[in-house]
Amino acid sequence: MRNVIIALIVGLLVGAGITWVINKQSVKKISSDPLKSKVLFSSADNDTEGYYFPTHDNLLVMDRSNAEIAEAFIVQIAPGKFTHRHAHDDTEQLFYVLSGKGKLVLERLGRKETFDLLETNFIHVPRNCYHQTFCEGADSLKYLAIDCFPNGHNPNEATWDDHAKAVCKMNNWDYNEARIKKN
Repeated sequence: MRNVIIALIVGLLVGAGITWVINKQSVKKISSDPLKSKVLFSSADNDTEGYYFPTHDNLLVMDRSNAEIAEAFIVQIAPGKFTHRHAHDDTEQLFYVLSGKGKLVLERLGRKETFDLLETNFIHVPRNCYHQTFCEGADSLKYLAIDCFPNGHNPNEATWDDHAKAVCKMNNWDYNEARIKKN
């Protein structure tokens, strides 16, 4: 059932993205031949590239360089850990909780809200909203995160790896350390 829900979510996002791109001529197309675009991605741990930040892990499922307005990754937060407080001006985010439990603190227009995160919850994080995710269970909190870029990708961060380097620099984290799995 979980795989069906994930497939439906991804299908809806891809369909909405294609419709949006067709109507938005200012977005540069990745490829003029849709047959050259990768379509099927695996979220299995051994099929993903890992980024192991001090606060959480991101396992890359679909790089932004493969799509016109989206990227996808699995976020893993260990018990008692949390992501850093941050906001995105270029992307809204969609989360689907795969396992574990936690909470999301979201700030909209200066107002803080707290949401419980449980398996099968679907979350929307609007652009320009500070947010932070906490793991509150005995097991890791694990969720599929999909970034949707309404104005296309930041040209200075054409790949997820470019973005990861920028995040490390902004937080004074060692990028090379972030590429080494700790467990």
